[in-house]
Amino acid sequence: MSFNPQPVIILVEPQMGENIGMCARAMLNCGLDRLRLVRPRDGWPNAAAKATAADADVVIGKVEVYASLADAVADCHHVVATSARDRSLPIPLLNSGEAAGKVADWSGAGQQVAVIFGPEASGLDNDAISRAEILMRFETNPDFSSLNLAQSVLLFGWEWRSAEAGGRQSGATADLQEAASRKELEQFFNRLESNLEERGFFLTPELKPTTLKSLRSIFSRSAVSEKEVKLLQGMLTALLREKRE
Repeated sequence: MSFNPQPVIILVEPQMGENIGMCARAMLNCGLDRLRLVRPRDGWPNAAAKATAADADVVIGKVEVYASLADAVADCHHVVATSARDRSLPIPLLNSGEAAGKVADWSGAGQQVAVIFGPEASGLDNDAISRAEILMRFETNPDFSSLNLAQSVLLFGWEWRSAEAGGRQSGATADLQEAASRKELEQFFNRLESNLEERGFFLTPELKPTTLKSLRSIFSRSAVSEKEVKLLQGMLTALLREKRE
């Protein structure tokens, strides 16, 4: 499959077909046409989405639906999350212009990038955000920062289009040629989790989800390369090898 040098927009658990359609319209306004949905509440296809897409049929016709966010980002090398709220995970926070510049650079280096948006009512939860390398925030009025889903997608799309047109370089192209896919990273993380569980690392079942989010975030924001994931896998194998007498 040939590489498409534009980011994938991912809507996590979108609640209304109308909002999906308006996001598709906003995307095409900015030259974006790759839309993925994770567990849309009202299912897919959705007549309301098509009605509000305002002829953005190229976007609606190519929509991909996934059962989980992990599956939706599996082929991506970088993940950018959007959130207007303060989160407990220490993920680098960039404004929309800076984040869009990085996305443009990563894509220009041949890396697949996902930009994820959360449900209309609540936004992304910490589990979703723990998969992100950077957190993007829009510079809205601090006294009234709420945006609807399509507005958020449009603002990012506009910044991305501006970054593409301006040839902005954040330095990402120089050192991220071999970034691991999120599928490769997930395979390592699942193996790590399983073996930590076997060895009693998680003190209580109640604390395990929070600990896992923190661990996942460490690896997600590190943007490890394919070689580094192989090194981590080898390190884990060595640690798990039975000590020879």
